[in-house]
Amino acid sequence: MVGINYNQLMMQLKNGNKRTPWGILSEYPPPLVRLLARERIGSKHIRALSDQEIAIKAEFPLARVIEISRTKSWDVVPVGEIMRFCHGCNFDPFDWKDRNRMRAYSRKGAKFSYLRTSPYWKDTFLPLIKVLGNAKSTQS
Repeated sequence: MVGINYNQLMMQLKNGNKRTPWGILSEYPPPLVRLLARERIGSKHIRALSDQEIAIKAEFPLARVIEISRTKSWDVVPVGEIMRFCHGCNFDPFDWKDRNRMRAYSRKGAKFSYLRTSPYWKDTFLPLIKVLGNAKSTQS
């Protein structure tokens, strides 16, 4: 694919009649996947995962989890790392249940209430929300 850049490729994949895995993945940039990293506690409560928990589950150094989390798109992250990062975040972009959960959360106007109660709100999650906002504004 000489002469085509990543953004053009993603637009072609998204605009086709068939949704491709690459098009689906591009809808969930790294900061969003990181913000969705959580685990269920009981039937009604959820808890945000820490960077350390994600690093352990993904088998990454902590610094790499932080680096990927702050990357605006997947274009500089190797496929194997994408898979491990998503697994560490308990989010599968190719599982319709995870995608539907995210879309329902977005339709309600994401308040990130489970993140606001986390001790990592100010130093981890608030900066990621800003990165995500910047990533979305540059894609539009």
